Amino acid sequence: MLWSIVIADLIYKLQALRDLHGDTIAASILTEIENRQLTNPTNPEWESFLIEEMRSRTHFFEPSDYNYLQSLQKLRHLSAHPVLRSTTLLFAPNKETVRAFIRNALEAALLKPPIFTKRIVNEFVTDLAAQKTLLPDDTSLSRYLAAKYFRNLHPDVEDELIKVLWKYCFRLSNRDTDENRDINIRTLQLLYNRRPAEFKRLIESQRSFFSEMAHIGDPDELGIIAPVLPLERLILFLTDRPVLFAALSDAAKVIIRNYAESNINLFVLAPFLSSSAATHIAAIVARSDRFNMSILAWSSLLNWSRENGLQSAANDLAIDIYCRSENFNKADSNFSQFIEPNLIAFDEERLRHLLQGIERNSQTYWRGKARIDHALIHTRCREVLGDSYVMRDYPNFQSSLPEHQ
Repeated sequence: MLWSIVIADLIYKLQALRDLHGDTIAASILTEIENRQLTNPTNPEWESFLIEEMRSRTHFFEPSDYNYLQSLQKLRHLSAHPVLRSTTLLFAPNKETVRAFIRNALEAALLKPPIFTKRIVNEFVTDLAAQKTLLPDDTSLSRYLAAKYFRNLHPDVEDELIKVLWKYCFRLSNRDTDENRDINIRTLQLLYNRRPAEFKRLIESQRSFFSEMAHIGDPDELGIIAPVLPLERLILFLTDRPVLFAALSDAAKVIIRNYAESNINLFVLAPFLSSSAATHIAAIVARSDRFNMSILAWSSLLNWSRENGLQSAANDLAIDIYCRSENFNKADSNFSQFIEPNLIAFDEERLRHLLQGIERNSQTYWRGKARIDHALIHTRCREVLGDSYVMRDYPNFQSSLPEHQ
């Protein structure tokens, strides 16, 4: 009975794919089964044909699923056909065996929706677009995808999903792809986390597909704070996955490098362009446009500098940017962006560097907000420098403190 239920369920799934989704593979399998039944109505050979075709042509089954169903079919034959040389004519499986096969049948076939064939690609992307407002964070998105798709996703189908999402995320720009780019990239990140080594091998095996670049555009048109252009989003995607940059073609690497180097914010977010994190920070320090770094770019730089033991170098860069502020307004924003959030991490050398830089730039110590901002520096200096901190050594800085107004 369980075997008959599985076969009927698979037929219904193929009919749903044919009738609701216009799936040509499902239609051809059903046509062949009908022909076999008409040719020999009493021969059940078409059942084995059905299982084999769904395994090879639709990727509906994992290898383990296919083996489970083959075992189920063998037990079904033992249970349905007399064995004259046996002590009992019909085989009767025990409860434990039946229970195990029921569970295997549920997981291998019965609980899977019909779209668990290559048709899943279109359904998957459409579903993401429909549910994006209900999946605002990666935790909820991961739980949703794991429950509905990932648990039984065939590797070949997963590769197809990666290719389609990569195309929508990084190669196309139209109304649909622009509106759904965020949810698609978040999903692509989850797919990478599932199989990072296989993800990289897929790119290497189909390098020409993954290396085709989108229209470049001008990075100054939109800025990196809210990137929309596909190539900008590709650079952001590669920031935490530098091994994927290495897997692309040389032609793609040239385009990505030139595009990233055209804008300080894109360049900061592309440490994969440099041989090491230290080399990349040195390259940032050497750029004349380093003073125009966005909050997003600075936050990213600070995070990966911490991860690579280079926080002091990042702090030196922050101090340099603040102490070279060209006007009061710029000094206000530079302090709030580069100094205040990370002041707690400034050691003795950084603090003395900061005090010396402030002394040389009146745009830092004559501004109105210096009374509040420099009071924070003063407190940190007293904590770290102790008795060696002599304010009269820094008269301009001292004059900016509230008690000396």
